Amino acid sequence: MTSINAGQPDYSRLLDLDALAAWTLDRQREHTADLAAYEATLAQFQAALRSENVPGDGLLSAKLRARRVEKHIKALARASRKAAAEAEALRTSYAGHIAHVTALPAQREAKALKKAGRRQALGELTSKSLHKTASALTAPAETAETTEAAPAAPAAGTVRGINDLWKKGA
Repeated sequence: MTSINAGQPDYSRLLDLDALAAWTLDRQREHTADLAAYEATLAQFQAALRSENVPGDGLLSAKLRARRVEKHIKALARASRKAAAEAEALRTSYAGHIAHVTALPAQREAKALKKAGRRQALGELTSKSLHKTASALTAPAETAETTEAAPAAPAAGTVRGINDLWKKGA
């Protein structure tokens, strides 16, 4: 890697997907090798510390003493395992990011076309609605003569509803 400042590596080259893939695979190999070393160390410590018997020990005393040391080695192994998984996750998420950014212009264009189509359809519906409204408003003036022959209101003696019954005291 070239350095921008003295002692500072240039990580900007990792923005290339191929370079990032190679770099993360190297990190995974390192963490996997570290994991193997930690597991071998753990096995060695377990064998040595669990077999230490001090006069007066109970049945599980050596195992409990060994666990105080083993938990730190297990934490190293767990961290190494997680670091290897995160290196792979970095590689796959950056590849997904590149694919998403590449597809964005086409998605935006399709969205704009769809929006323009909706606007055109809305304009056509509005035009059709206005046409129907205008024709409905002009039609009653032309047919006013035909509506005069409509049936007359019911006679005064007929009951039209429950309110009429109450008013008449029935």
